[in-house]
Amino acid sequence: MNYLLNDDQTAFIDTARKFLAEHAEPLFLHRIADRQGDWRRDLGELWQAFAELGFASLLIAEEDGGVGLSLFDAVLINEVIGSSAAPLPFIGHQLCCLAIAQAGNAEQKARWLPLLASGQLVGSVALQGGPGRYRPDSWQAQAGGEKSLTLATVEVSGSHLPTLIVTGLAGGGLGLVAPQATSLQRLDKPCVDPVGFLADFQVNEGDIEALANGSAYSQALVDAGHAMQAAQACGGIVKCVELATEYTKVREQFGVPIGQFQAVKHQLAEIALEGEPNRPLVWHAAQCVANGESGASRHAALAKAHLADAYLQVARKTIELHGGFGYTWEADLHLYLKRAMFLSAHLGSALSLRQYLAENR
Repeated sequence: MNYLLNDDQTAFIDTARKFLAEHAEPLFLHRIADRQGDWRRDLGELWQAFAELGFASLLIAEEDGGVGLSLFDAVLINEVIGSSAAPLPFIGHQLCCLAIAQAGNAEQKARWLPLLASGQLVGSVALQGGPGRYRPDSWQAQAGGEKSLTLATVEVSGSHLPTLIVTGLAGGGLGLVAPQATSLQRLDKPCVDPVGFLADFQVNEGDIEALANGSAYSQALVDAGHAMQAAQACGGIVKCVELATEYTKVREQFGVPIGQFQAVKHQLAEIALEGEPNRPLVWHAAQCVANGESGASRHAALAKAHLADAYLQVARKTIELHGGFGYTWEADLHLYLKRAMFLSAHLGSALSLRQYLAENR
């Protein structure tokens, strides 16, 4: 596979990086984490401005109002989001777009994709079939059924923008829950990531509409989620290495920057080695899933498992390198550690993914 980025990809990455550097700077993140001011409005404005640049519609075809790029391109942008710890519902939104674009019928695409592309509607996915279980064979909901159920631990936007949910169905299918469904009730819940947001949704099965070809794409949707999470972890690792390096240049001990001490140099080298070599693993997984190659599920699960562990280790070591200051609320580092903690659990822990891989060799 050719992993040399073309000019368009490079320009798209630069645009995302500049936008987030200006609009999701550390002070903004801390304001969201502290729930200061009209933070829900701020989150909505951030998302809609991001969408206006085309980032909400990456995986939507041009004829449906989108940009028409691939999962690999979305992964590149997600790395940038990971490096800024931006409070954007990017992964859930892209997975929702992908599910409808691949598995929806013409009517479903025409109704929902333009709204998702414009950012007026935030997409998300509810793929948990049981505590810690995200595989299609664990899903239980019945489209058009009679039961009331809970869509648990759904990643959502912290804004007041309406949410369109793609949920897993019994038998491995996929269904849609419209934001105006009469039975739908949202219950926000705490998230370990202070700039991330989770909710449980109560809904009657009668308000779930099946996606026409959901069963053919359900596993690919889970795989795409793993690749996207691995990419965000990869971006977070890069930022941790950057923060660690910069700190050792300005923090002085005995009259010299601590970066001059051999022990600190070794710490920096260990942090960098745990992070940087992971990018090819992420990109390869994304390409395999995007191209529908055999073994894509395995590559995606490996990438998520490995990057989730690496991100946690790098974030912890970066905090240790900052000494006592690294453990304070005022430091930016806790935002990355807590994002790493969230990514390590959502859509399956590293342990559960490795168990799956061992059982399905």
